[in-house]
Amino acid sequence: VSNDKMSITRRGTFLLEAATLFGCGIVAGFTYYITKVELPGRKDMDIEYQLKNYHQLFPRAAGFMKPFGMLLTAMIGGTIYQTKKPLWWLPMTMFGALGPFTAIAIQPTNNKLMGTDLADAAKVKKEVADWGRLHNIRTYMSLLGFAGAVVAAIGI
Repeated sequence: VSNDKMSITRRGTFLLEAATLFGCGIVAGFTYYITKVELPGRKDMDIEYQLKNYHQLFPRAAGFMKPFGMLLTAMIGGTIYQTKKPLWWLPMTMFGALGPFTAIAIQPTNNKLMGTDLADAAKVKKEVADWGRLHNIRTYMSLLGFAGAVVAAIGI
């Protein structure tokens, strides 16, 4: 009976670790896509479109990424607990810091953009550029976290 329990526990731990690795990859992929595709593409568009695009997409993205980020952080914590692999602390640090970084560094810019109209196009352009620079930091954090998750999962 204990062998069956051990086998179930090992499978559960493996599945948790695999799901956590997948979740880390999803977040890293989303942030990378925004950095490499959306941000450069928006630069070529007029400021009115950029602001409309931001007003439309930001609430949707935040509504998805906030709960997903909280779930992922909990999953990484569970993975650390179950696997006892200290290498999982790097992804925990990187992904766990995304929420506070967003709240402290990016939220003021988000608030400005959500409350901005086109009365001052130069201001909008500056805020969009500032948001992009700050988002790049999130991208690097996510990619570093994902790389750490891969290393932790395969035990390099």
